[in-house]
Amino acid sequence: MIKIWFAGVIVPILLSGHGVHACSTCLAGDPTLTLMGTEKSYSGRLRIAGETLYRTETMGAANVNQSKLREQRFTLGLAYAWNERLNLAIRLPLVHKHLDYISLATEQTTGMGDVELATKYTLSDQKKRHEHLFGVLAGLRLPTASEQENHGKALDIDVQLGTGAWVPQAGVWYGRYRFPWFFYASSVIHLATEGFQDFQAGTAVVTTFTTQYALNYNTAIQLGLDTRWSKPNQFADKVDPNSGGWLALLSPALVVKVAADMLCHWVVQIPTLENLSGHHEEGTIVQLGITYDF
Repeated sequence: MIKIWFAGVIVPILLSGHGVHACSTCLAGDPTLTLMGTEKSYSGRLRIAGETLYRTETMGAANVNQSKLREQRFTLGLAYAWNERLNLAIRLPLVHKHLDYISLATEQTTGMGDVELATKYTLSDQKKRHEHLFGVLAGLRLPTASEQENHGKALDIDVQLGTGAWVPQAGVWYGRYRFPWFFYASSVIHLATEGFQDFQAGTAVVTTFTTQYALNYNTAIQLGLDTRWSKPNQFADKVDPNSGGWLALLSPALVVKVAADMLCHWVVQIPTLENLSGHHEEGTIVQLGITYDF
């Protein structure tokens, strides 16, 4: 019964579910939303999701050492509800990156990125339907992508498909449901070990706030705010001056139920407020995804 009520208000695939790569290791957004939703799940639920993303990023000083990254990413996700409280998920990214240097040289790679494992646990009472739900999040990004080389020389870390690092994550989430409105918030810390080329991403804290309004039982609109604060990255003992800082992205989105148990979502993430370190600029991100419950 609970499943039908929440599906009707299109909660299972909130569009803040995008996982936006703001650099090789940092994220903005809560990817557990797309795969696991925030509704009270039921034991044995299996969900599959496909999501495509396009973004750009500019690093370095103009006319000095500037480079521009273009990234296209398709992520296949699978989530399973072990019971009403515990959800488990895996995300498999296929990545294409193209890096342009000021010298007109280019580097590009295509292949599988780093696999991510995630869990979402509900702490609030599951015996009856509540307006408020809350719980904890945990995850781990695995160093599954191999280091990319050209004629025996490693490519720039920004064009690598992964970083060769383990990235554990932990956080909390909260959702409030009052049809036709819905509010969700989460905050997660990302910690990375040292990876390829003695690179270590700075510790990051990623926070998501999303408000949703259901126009009817098949369509909902959203407005989200995703923020990320991170320490500067390091190469061995040297700090990367064009990394770290604070960024906020405004995220309008649309969710449409296209068939029974199938939802499509569209989202645009627009950098709105920022205090990034050095010469570093992130462009607008565009995403399209689909989710299906078996």
